[in-house]
Amino acid sequence: QPDEVEVKAQAKKGFAVAEDGAYVAALVTELTPELVAEGQAREFVRRVQDLRKSAKLDVADRIELYVEASAGLKSAVEAHTDYITGETLAVALKFESPPPNASTSRDEFDGEKVSFGLVVKA
Repeated sequence: QPDEVEVKAQAKKGFAVAEDGAYVAALVTELTPELVAEGQAREFVRRVQDLRKSAKLDVADRIELYVEASAGLKSAVEAHTDYITGETLAVALKFESPPPNASTSRDEFDGEKVSFGLVVKA
């Protein structure tokens, strides 16, 4: 009888499974280097946006962004430069020390270190 049997989905390694009634969903949970780099770029954008906010920039202000990062994060930023500049309204992204008049921040995430700064462009 149907009420005498219980069927459960069990995920294989690298998958996550959820079920609701007759529906089952499985997701691949393995992180590829490309996904890790994309996640790091998104986290970097969040931190730049936090710096924009703490520097009291207007939401429409264009900026120059200066970045000094450990190798892994630098690679992620280089691979996602278009995304980062689009999200942060950066007219330029430079891998060098920020000028003295820049708003700056130092941080660490995912085992990567970053120092960055921004300058409002007129």
